Amino acid sequence: MTSKIKLAVFDMDGTIIDGRLIDALSTKFGLYDQIKQIQADSSILGYIKTQKIASLLKGLDEKEIVLALESIPIMNNYQNAISVLKENGYKIGIITDSYSIAAKTLANNYGLDFFTANDLIVNDGLVTGEVCMPLGWDKINCFCKNSVCKRYHLETHAKKYGIDIKDTVAIGDTRGDLCMVTHAGIGIAFMPKDDYINKCKNIIYRPNLSDIFYFIQ
Repeated sequence: MTSKIKLAVFDMDGTIIDGRLIDALSTKFGLYDQIKQIQADSSILGYIKTQKIASLLKGLDEKEIVLALESIPIMNNYQNAISVLKENGYKIGIITDSYSIAAKTLANNYGLDFFTANDLIVNDGLVTGEVCMPLGWDKINCFCKNSVCKRYHLETHAKKYGIDIKDTVAIGDTRGDLCMVTHAGIGIAFMPKDDYINKCKNIIYRPNLSDIFYFIQ
């Protein structure tokens, strides 16, 4: 493996974890149909969907988010992939449009260098229904319009560590990852979930994160 590429970014849902946090929460608390209806509405911009979904979580104990995360298996060979990347001097992080409570837990558990995610506002341990979104697309005119512009935050973390964008790796599984995956030096679609991300050059079709090393030499 070359020592030139020094930053690797993973999406969380469907990439680091073998499932989706919001699905686990919505199923447990009877919100599945409401949330799926919001997600399926193509007339609503991504960041507006995030606001609407957050409002449905009002009153939820923040501990339930960690419990929901713990109910989802970690993707096969994630720990191995992280270990190999660390051995080769990478800065490693998570950029997700899920929630910082979960992303921080994973970052701490695996000794990652950073994470970017949506912050659910919590008061006295309970979710208020409001959310603080990192955005970023407004600063670079990105097409994504999501609550977390993954391209913008990929660039931000690369600059923070003094790494050229061509020396970055980004791994994701849905349209929400597209701006990041197509902009990184090496973009990898992992178990692609839609036709948009499925058009990427580098694709992994089985649930094994060690396969990223077919593309990272």
